[in-house]
Amino acid sequence: MAKYDKLTCLIADDYSTARRIIKNNLHELGFTCLEAEDGEDALGIILQTPLNLVLADVKMPNKNGLELLEDIRDDDNLKDLPVILTMIEPLDELISTGRELGMNDYLIKPFDVFSLAKVLDKVIVTEGGESL
Repeated sequence: MAKYDKLTCLIADDYSTARRIIKNNLHELGFTCLEAEDGEDALGIILQTPLNLVLADVKMPNKNGLELLEDIRDDDNLKDLPVILTMIEPLDELISTGRELGMNDYLIKPFDVFSLAKVLDKVIVTEGGESL
């Protein structure tokens, strides 16, 4: 049994190869994954589907990851949903804005399953209210 069995993650990234790689890493950790090509599609899925985590790229068409994060934090029903932003390079401005908007953490692409697991261990809360 994998550590995150029965948890569902939405991967929002306009680059299909990035989604596939992230999905493979999440599957290895036990997640079920849904995918969205942009923030608009992601928000539609988030509003209709119970999720445990969102991984969103900061640069996407129609609605970027920061705008998606803002929408999530503005919704009382979603405001506690863990959101990890992904980016190609660690730009201070993006990280700072993400923190101001309430991101839980961020990852620099490409990342491996070990880096992902380390961030998830800080972000995902168990039913007992503690981080795993």
